[in-house]
Amino acid sequence: MSEAHIDAVAKRLITAWRTGQRQPLSGLALPDTAAAYAVQRRVGHALGWFDGARPAAWKLGGSPGGMISAAAVQATAIHRSGWHVPPGYVTALGIEGELVVRLGRDLPNAPDLTEIRFAIDAWLPAIELCDTRLEGGIDADPLLRLADQQLNRALILGDAVQLLDLPNWSHQTAKLWVDSHEVVNAKGSHPFLDPLSSLPWLARHAAAQGTPLRGGDLIATGSWTGIYWADPGQTITFGLAGVGEVRLNV
Repeated sequence: MSEAHIDAVAKRLITAWRTGQRQPLSGLALPDTAAAYAVQRRVGHALGWFDGARPAAWKLGGSPGGMISAAAVQATAIHRSGWHVPPGYVTALGIEGELVVRLGRDLPNAPDLTEIRFAIDAWLPAIELCDTRLEGGIDADPLLRLADQQLNRALILGDAVQLLDLPNWSHQTAKLWVDSHEVVNAKGSHPFLDPLSSLPWLARHAAAQGTPLRGGDLIATGSWTGIYWADPGQTITFGLAGVGEVRLNV
C-alpha cells in the first residue's frame, strides 16, 4: 500500500467535501482496494463523520464477475422519505433504487446467509443519492470511485416492513418514476439477483475494518434500477413490489 497515493487521494477528497467543489483527477491513482478503503477511513476521520463511533449504515455495490465493494454511510446522510435536497448539497443528482435491510441482532464476524436472513428484522425501500467529489469521477477508475465513498452522498428511507416470506427475487418488480413519468419498470434486476448475497462478504469486511455489524445497522444492498441522473426540481419515487415506496425531492 502506497502512503503517498493514499494521502494524495484523501487530501483531494477532503478538500472537495469541505469546499463543495469537485477536485481534479490528474495525478490520482490507487494500487488496490486496501488503499481505497484506507482513503475512506482517512476522509471519514478528517470530516468527523463517526467521531470514533462505529458506522451504523453501509452501502453495498458490485456485480457478478467484478469486485464487491462497500462504503460506510454517516448518520447525517440518512433521511426519511419526502426529504428535499438542499441547495449546494451535491454537484450531481444520481439516483439509484435500493432495498435496505435493518439488522435486529449482532452478527458474527463470518456469518453465513442463513444467519443473516434470521438477523434481519426490517426491510425498507430506499433511494440512494449518488454524487462524485472528483472531476470526471463518474467515469474514474473503479478504485477511485470506491475511495470516493463509492459515489454515495445520502440514503433516503421509506417505511420499514417485515417480510414473513422472502420474495422470489427473479420476479421482484422495481419501478422508478420521475414526477409522474415511469422511467424504470424492471423485474429481477438486482445485479446478484438475491440482494442478500453480498452480506456475508460485508460482515467479514466490516469486521476486518474493526467495525463489525451490529443490531440496528442499516445496509443498502445494491441498485435495482441502475443510476438515473435527475434534474433539479424533479420528484423521484422508487417502489419495490411488496416492500413499499420512497420519495425524494431534488
